[in-house]
Amino acid sequence: MKIKPIILSALLLCVLITALSALPPELRGLPLQQDPAILSGQLPNGLSYYIMRNPKPADIAELRLYVDVGSVNEDDDQRGLAHFTEHMAFNGTKNFAKAEVVEYLSSIGMGYQNGLNAMTGYDATFYTLKIPTNDETKLRQGLLILSDMAHQLSFDPAEIERERGVIIEEWRMGQGASTRIRDAQNAVMLAGSRYAERSPIGTHEVISGFEHDTIKRFYRDWYRPDLQSVVIVGDFEPEAMLTLVQEYFGSIPAEENPRNREDFTVPDNLEPQAVVATDREFPYNTLNVMWKQDVKRLQTLGDFRQSVIQTLFYTMLNSRLDEHSKSSEPPFSFAFGYESPVLRTMSAASVMAVFTNGKAEEALSTILTETERVQRYGFLATEFERAKIDLLRAAEKGLAEKDTRESRDMAWSIIDAIANRNVYLGPDQEFQLLSLLLEDVGLEDVNAIVTQLIPEKNMFISIGAPQQEGLNYPSEERMLEIARTVNTLEIEPYEDKALDEPIMASIPAPRPVTKESLDPQTGIRFWTLANGVKVYSKKTDFKNDEVLLAAVSPGGYSQYKKEEIAAANLVSGYVGESGFGNFDATTLDKALVGKVANASLNLSLKTEGFSGSCSPRDLELMFQLVHQYGTNPRFVPEDFRSYVQRTKNMIQNQDLDPMMVFFRRMSSERYNDHPYMKSLADFNLDEVELASVERIFRDRFADFSDFSFVIVGNFDEDLLKEYCQVYLANLPASGRREKARDVGIGTSAGQKELRFRKGSSDRSFVAHISDGKYSYSLENEVQLSALEYVLNEKLRENIREELSGVYFIQASLQSTELPKQSYSLMTVMACSPARVDELNAAIFATLDSIRTGDLPEKYAISARATLEQRHSENIRSNRYWLGQIQNNLRLGRPLTGFLDKPEYFERIDRDILVKTAKKYIRFDKNKLSVIMLPEVAED
Repeated sequence: MKIKPIILSALLLCVLITALSALPPELRGLPLQQDPAILSGQLPNGLSYYIMRNPKPADIAELRLYVDVGSVNEDDDQRGLAHFTEHMAFNGTKNFAKAEVVEYLSSIGMGYQNGLNAMTGYDATFYTLKIPTNDETKLRQGLLILSDMAHQLSFDPAEIERERGVIIEEWRMGQGASTRIRDAQNAVMLAGSRYAERSPIGTHEVISGFEHDTIKRFYRDWYRPDLQSVVIVGDFEPEAMLTLVQEYFGSIPAEENPRNREDFTVPDNLEPQAVVATDREFPYNTLNVMWKQDVKRLQTLGDFRQSVIQTLFYTMLNSRLDEHSKSSEPPFSFAFGYESPVLRTMSAASVMAVFTNGKAEEALSTILTETERVQRYGFLATEFERAKIDLLRAAEKGLAEKDTRESRDMAWSIIDAIANRNVYLGPDQEFQLLSLLLEDVGLEDVNAIVTQLIPEKNMFISIGAPQQEGLNYPSEERMLEIARTVNTLEIEPYEDKALDEPIMASIPAPRPVTKESLDPQTGIRFWTLANGVKVYSKKTDFKNDEVLLAAVSPGGYSQYKKEEIAAANLVSGYVGESGFGNFDATTLDKALVGKVANASLNLSLKTEGFSGSCSPRDLELMFQLVHQYGTNPRFVPEDFRSYVQRTKNMIQNQDLDPMMVFFRRMSSERYNDHPYMKSLADFNLDEVELASVERIFRDRFADFSDFSFVIVGNFDEDLLKEYCQVYLANLPASGRREKARDVGIGTSAGQKELRFRKGSSDRSFVAHISDGKYSYSLENEVQLSALEYVLNEKLRENIREELSGVYFIQASLQSTELPKQSYSLMTVMACSPARVDELNAAIFATLDSIRTGDLPEKYAISARATLEQRHSENIRSNRYWLGQIQNNLRLGRPLTGFLDKPEYFERIDRDILVKTAKKYIRFDKNKLSVIMLPEVAED
């Protein structure tokens, strides 16, 4: 029987709500209808399908296989084999032997480096790939691959053994402080449930020693059509795609006596629980206050109404928490509340924070006091109205973007709805229902929900923090005491502070454009404004509700002495949070409610500039923000002290984390510990004075005459020109012309190896870097990209798959202008300490084999196809156009040279790749190797 569409029922609801003060309870049970644009159903064998046409990107289909099974379904002797099964889907099926799945998809530009992936969780497994729709042979091959994954994995014994080593390395890579902290917390939070014993990565004992039939038993039990859904979104006709789905998936036999797919629950805890987990390698101060909840489904009108109330609640709560983080002595860098499904059978209402050293109790008390304040006094009408405006504006934006959504995003949204057993709604449905229900939902509804979100039972408080001398944390009993006594505190009602004034009190008169031109081939317009500011604009239809802005000017903090680097590095972040004029950060956030516009300035070593984005309807506001941040920011000691403290909280313990130490040492060795290449973590931020930050800002943004602005998106061209003449042409200018100063940055020369020990886990990180001279041309850039692709494919095949030596290995080959025009080749891997030297030798043997010509033509075919496919998708992206134009302006390159890349893609062949390899793989001339081994355990 067909469900009556909610869209039609909405007309009746409008009438009823107009006449009644509240939505009648009987209407709240009205079922929601899935987005009618989705063609969905179930095949006779039980497999579900969701098919949806979407033309962006053109000629592409996004394919997903959802398997309703995860690690929680494993038997005791299978812990880790749900995840292992996912890996085996890429190692041989009935129709694709061994690595042929990966090889085929790579040959058409859609392998691991362009969309192919999979993931295993506690409750479900996902497979993702994309395939062309303008070639029936390729489309059919893609569907055959997904069908094979669903029921015809081969489990070749040799492939199982090879993949065993890869997964052991994935397990090894995850054996760090974050895992230890998580495991300690989960042992309490999930106690008494199957989830406590079923981490998706599994146990080393099982992974390293299971019999082959054990994993085959898991596949036989759980990979069956009644537990599977196929999601396909893309540029095709849905009915024709359904015919193909029936052909490729309808023949999968149904299981005659299927094993029961049980739902596992987490026991309630009637009394609050607390855990303090510390680790000497954990770099953050994290606090989480959580209330376990039953999972909320989105299936009826009442469910949707409840989700609206809940969203309004968290919007208002988070605004209050954000105010606490901006106080002069903040207890936390940030804190935010949310509710989300954690497991198939458990959701959680949570408030998470990163607290200040020594302020764990204050942070916890602040969070609990704020929730208690809401319980006692509720939210204010002014807060409620702002939250409603924000929520409706987000829905309006979603509706405006309906026709320019990406198939990838839509496919994942459908998967999310399947996994959480929700009804998938389209943007028009969401907007219609939200508009309707915001008339029905009152402030009293939101104030009443607090007891549901924050109940008396199922409370769980956890701290994850560094174990370090001098750092003390409240005991678990003390945290519980704070929670028990918060309701006895004297708490004042919340005071809502807002400014009722425009973002700009005085709008300057427009100034003329002194020069303009149009490139008819690209549609790029160019203006020189009266103050010398240059503007490059590109109107697009890529996104209906998106306009992006970037600005760049040469100079940067290379203009300052090394003693001023720390202050220069704080300019961007502080000004971005300081507000401007009479607006501090809090009142500015409130003034921007219901608007989709932002802007921020940036200051780097060689440049200063801006970035921004907006909805077309908020275009003027974005320009006002640029003007105000550029000319009128606030420099207030209390605000600066707060910003510095919050920044310190995030970076001050970085050197406890071995992986962070590895990358910091790598940078330090590569650039010879040059002061201009240091990060904020290398400086004592308490020594930075606000006066220095302000002086550097006022120098860098005193003269805009050499700024170039780039604006890309769906804007009204006449309005854009007007706003540029009003807001950009009136930025201060005195005709200053600058270049970035050469501060003498050099890279490590010759052959150098650094081995050091850090970390207690049995794992190593290894990097090899080579820098050399480079001459820019678009052809050279394309050849670098093609060779980088080949390096990653060969290293994955040789080091990961053939030797089972790593889970993660990556090569990067890029040109750079630091310290001068050059290229950099880098490989990075994580591996067993016992195999470092063996795998290093294999890496260089692999690279040498490419240089000497041991490179089949198939790699050129895959590189060419992948680069072409990426480019065809990028060229329909506002962000890609913005980044390419901005980068070319910064480096003085042809403005739209990137449009000519396809010409060079076509030339890629084996000979060019070998020639490029000989030119850039030169570890014999220059090599820096950084190898981090674990610390030696003390006897």
